[in-house]
Amino acid sequence: MKTRYVAVAASLVLLSCSSHSKPESLSLQEKKRRLEKLRQEVLTLQSQIAELEAAIQAEDSTFGQAKRVAVGYTILQPRPFTSYLELQGSVDNRQAVTLTAKIPAPVTRLYVQEGQSVAAGQLLAEQDAEVIRKNLAEVMTRLELARTLYEKQKKLYEEGIGAEVQYLTAKNNKEALEATVATLQEQLRGAQIRAPFAGRVDAVFIRVGELLAPGAPAIRLIGSGQPEIRVDVPESYVRLVRPGLPVQVEIPDLDLRFSGRIAVVSQSVNPLNRTVTVIIRDLPASASAQLHPNLVAYVRLPEKNLAEALTVPLEAVQFQDTSAYVYVVKGGLAKRKAVQVIATQGGETAVRGLSAGDTVVTVGASTLADGQPILLRNL
Repeated sequence: MKTRYVAVAASLVLLSCSSHSKPESLSLQEKKRRLEKLRQEVLTLQSQIAELEAAIQAEDSTFGQAKRVAVGYTILQPRPFTSYLELQGSVDNRQAVTLTAKIPAPVTRLYVQEGQSVAAGQLLAEQDAEVIRKNLAEVMTRLELARTLYEKQKKLYEEGIGAEVQYLTAKNNKEALEATVATLQEQLRGAQIRAPFAGRVDAVFIRVGELLAPGAPAIRLIGSGQPEIRVDVPESYVRLVRPGLPVQVEIPDLDLRFSGRIAVVSQSVNPLNRTVTVIIRDLPASASAQLHPNLVAYVRLPEKNLAEALTVPLEAVQFQDTSAYVYVVKGGLAKRKAVQVIATQGGETAVRGLSAGDTVVTVGASTLADGQPILLRNL
């Protein structure tokens, strides 16, 4: 052993002496000969160093371990793997509406308040319709006269006494006034805000004496209809959705998670955002009782379902430009291995390019270099 150390030292001395002359003082041929000689000496030294390391390692098992990096690892075994596409949607209630005013008039009476339950058709509020009532009374009086004249002209016309023009004029006057009465009655009904269905008053936006314009929000009413989940799915994922498909729903604000099924997939693509609308109905009763319109809901759709896949933790995969790679363990060294990422879910990544039984570095991969000595640890 001692003799080998002396040989290495002597070789280093010879290398130093042989390279003492400055290269610029040599001819081209001498430079080439010296370069080739130095290369041979380096190869000899590397071979001797390797022999010495192997000999020392045989006598001292701890030799060289300080240079090795401790890493965590996993041994690949195929297993089922499913990845999901998560999209943001919202809770919707088809019986959640905001009732609005139909005529421009002040509010004269308000019959409900927030939280109150109401029946279908119940009167909730009224607007000032005194002018409409007076107009209606006036037209009703004229209509009574028109009907009397019409009946007389009709009788005379049927007896062949009256002129046809007078009969038609009386008939036209009566029908015109009847139409006017119908219009005024509809306007009078428009001054009343009624519940279109049974439900609960969620908000009241008006006050007595306040002037309301047509279309102005007055009362928000929420019915007892079943809530549903609506989510817009990008057209590139339309292939993933179909009626009856099971999905996972999460309502983070209520800490709710439950399963559901797609009930409806719209047949047209929204040209503004290039999505199709998916509706999830028949929600669990325990969840439906807690849901409120417009709550944020996250929907997970199955994207890829692999019967057998080789998976590694996401931190084991390293990326360089557009390529991905992992480090596999071979002979105590970390070897870079190119892989193709198939899908990622829950911190796990399914990859191609590896084989069952491969030992993959999972902890500390970002600090490694190709060919670096490593120590395997259960980290």
